Amino acid sequence: MSLYFKKRSLLLLFWKITATLLSPLLPLYLRHRCKKGKEIKERLSERMGIASLPRKPENIIHFHAASVGEIISLFPIITAIYHIDHHQNFLITTGTLTSYRIVQKYCEEHPEFGAYIQHQFVPLDVPYWTERFVIYWRPSLSVIVESELWPNFIDALYKHHIPVVLLNARLSDRSFKLWYRFGKTAYALLSKFKWIAARSRQDQLNFKKLGVEADFLGDIKQIAPELAFDRTELEQLKVHFHNKSLWLAASTHQNEEVLIVKAHHQLQKKYPNLITIIVPRHPERAKEIIEQIGPMPRRSLNQFPDAQGLWLCDTLGELGLFYRLCDIVFIGNSFDVTPKGGGHNPYEPAKLNCVIASGNKIHNFVQAYQFLDQAVTIISDLNSLVAWVDDMLCNSDKRNAYAVKSLSLMGQQNEQAQQIALRLYNLKKDAS
Repeated sequence: MSLYFKKRSLLLLFWKITATLLSPLLPLYLRHRCKKGKEIKERLSERMGIASLPRKPENIIHFHAASVGEIISLFPIITAIYHIDHHQNFLITTGTLTSYRIVQKYCEEHPEFGAYIQHQFVPLDVPYWTERFVIYWRPSLSVIVESELWPNFIDALYKHHIPVVLLNARLSDRSFKLWYRFGKTAYALLSKFKWIAARSRQDQLNFKKLGVEADFLGDIKQIAPELAFDRTELEQLKVHFHNKSLWLAASTHQNEEVLIVKAHHQLQKKYPNLITIIVPRHPERAKEIIEQIGPMPRRSLNQFPDAQGLWLCDTLGELGLFYRLCDIVFIGNSFDVTPKGGGHNPYEPAKLNCVIASGNKIHNFVQAYQFLDQAVTIISDLNSLVAWVDDMLCNSDKRNAYAVKSLSLMGQQNEQAQQIALRLYNLKKDAS
């Protein structure tokens, strides 16, 4: 029996059949997403594996990532590969409009190697669609980031002898328990990767428990460039909020805004000029937030805080601006009141001289918070949030000490991008 067939399982076969049977309905699903503003009408065919760009004649390294943080983390690696080989071409696939716009903006800001980058939306995981994508683009190497494990897509790459890498691979203790129950399926899927680079030592150990070798080079989100911002806008906001006390609740999720507003009202008794900036992770929740809390000025409507002191910044891609405006940052998706929790990336504010706090539901970023250790404060409830913000507002020396500690820790990761880039480039060369 060939190695290809050994690396299959009944569960993966079931998924292949199910995806094939569902494929006639998926164009309807895509059109529905288009109506909701989650897809681009003219590019829907890409989601079915039909390319909208001519393939460059030279070899291509393909990167696929889901979230904005993952996409941003790839840019230093792509840059490092470009410096190894100025003629290397890249294909980046994403599944969301937000991630696509990040790629688009990056290419515009870096025209010297942006010309070597192409973008496509990743096809849905239908065998025929993924096969069509792989046959057309024929990458020399495919790099998948974190946990975007689409079986048919990976299978198509493997079947066509394209080496596949799982970069910044995540396998939390919770996920490991699930994967362990389906050990044969896990091995059949994960053993198709040429190289797995785990995000943390614990992730690496969990992969090895499944019988899959993984290396550890560190979390690539540590090497991501600083978030972009509009310099003119920052200067204008600094003038607007001159002599105001500011703090920021970033990437908040369902129900957390209620606690943030309660904290604001308590703090406002001591700091009458307090401005609390709320940046929801999903700006489309703005109406829901206002229905839950009451009216407040919205940045998307070009409104500024009134006497109430609250500001709902329901815009995309501006956290880099707000982290530079306000250095006291609470990171959301981490309080018990939000349905799932898990936290968000603390490296982004840590690079921008911010003092950081988070709730205790941070299971998606445990290693990041362990890395930052004493530079981050973990809080559990409304009272501890109020106490922390109060402490940071009135103790500038303590605030600066936390920020310096974060910057010092983040500065230790400068060589990681070059190490990963060289390993990927050599894998591509070996496969050529």
